[in-house]
Amino acid sequence: MSQAKQIFLHIGAPLIGAGPLQAALWNSAPALAANGVCYPLEHPHQHFEATMDLREMAWGGRRDPAWDGVWDAVARRVREWDGHRVVLSNELLGGATRAQAQRAIDSLRPGDVHLVFTARDLARQLAADWQEHVKHEHTVTFDQFADDLVTKGIDAPAPFGEMFWGLHDPVRVLDAWGATLPPENIHVITAPQGETGGAGLWGRFAELSGIAPEWCDLASVQQEKALGLAEAELVRLINQRVGRGGLGGDYEPLVRGHVANRVLAAREERVEIVLPVRHHAWVKSRSAELIEGLRAGGYDIVGDLDELVPVFETSVPAEPLDPAALTTAAVEVVEALLRDLAKARERTQMATLNHELTQVREQLARISAVAPARPSPLRRAAGRLRGGPRD
Repeated sequence: MSQAKQIFLHIGAPLIGAGPLQAALWNSAPALAANGVCYPLEHPHQHFEATMDLREMAWGGRRDPAWDGVWDAVARRVREWDGHRVVLSNELLGGATRAQAQRAIDSLRPGDVHLVFTARDLARQLAADWQEHVKHEHTVTFDQFADDLVTKGIDAPAPFGEMFWGLHDPVRVLDAWGATLPPENIHVITAPQGETGGAGLWGRFAELSGIAPEWCDLASVQQEKALGLAEAELVRLINQRVGRGGLGGDYEPLVRGHVANRVLAAREERVEIVLPVRHHAWVKSRSAELIEGLRAGGYDIVGDLDELVPVFETSVPAEPLDPAALTTAAVEVVEALLRDLAKARERTQMATLNHELTQVREQLARISAVAPARPSPLRRAAGRLRGGPRD
């Protein structure tokens, strides 16, 4: 009897390199398939649609009818794959209810289902989650955000409590997802310490899921850079000024995509967002509880659980945000936007000139097509000298 194919289902957490991981899998899907590994998507964002379908969710206040049935379609491709391994990833899967998680696992059987949860220390996750909310039009300050999540837990104001503790608490997530799986089929990959710790997850994930380095081209996959304190605060103030929904569908490409992820994330002089000192003792205690819960679960740990203990370089309260740093960041954004506008204006002028030249050429072609053929003056003079007819 042949061994059941292994299915590695990556269910979170967000903001620890999931995007680059998914990009690497999509870009390398043909090479993976040639080596018996299936990434069962028809387009690069279908994992998100499948998750919205499974969890019966709306996103940004909108539920797309096209999401209906996507999870079942992806699961069917998983079941029909005749290779030895399947990999599927979406960092929002972790928030599924116990019933939704069970439905997902059942839909992938008779394959040998393995859950993968990527984890990073809570202090860095709190900072990362706040700036992600800010890049989605929210205006909550980091202090208020941290205070609410620490003191109120999952009951913190929506959507922050559910989005953080419902997705980033590994014990809670794996309790819902792992009820019918043996502990050895549940893998927790820890992120190395440091601001770029998420970048170290790919190697651990690839080794766990049996993906050889030569099967994936990571050259074109970039890790999204974190914003510093001044940069994130500037985006928050923009949100406050513009108002939620004030830019409509232009917010995503203009503010999140261009201002935040392109201009501000590229700044070298960034001050890291750090948890207020008043929460240091609490976050260390809470982290110890989570680590103990993971050990008690008997899960396979890829990395080291000690990497989930927050490391603070200083116990001295951080200095308040320097207004000059905020001003400098704002001026750099204005400069970048002005340069972009100048380039856009130049492109518009060139396009207009090209359009006008095309019209002139078309008009000359029409005149040439209808005008009677007339000999040139030189040819007319030569004809007269030969005694030819006068025109």
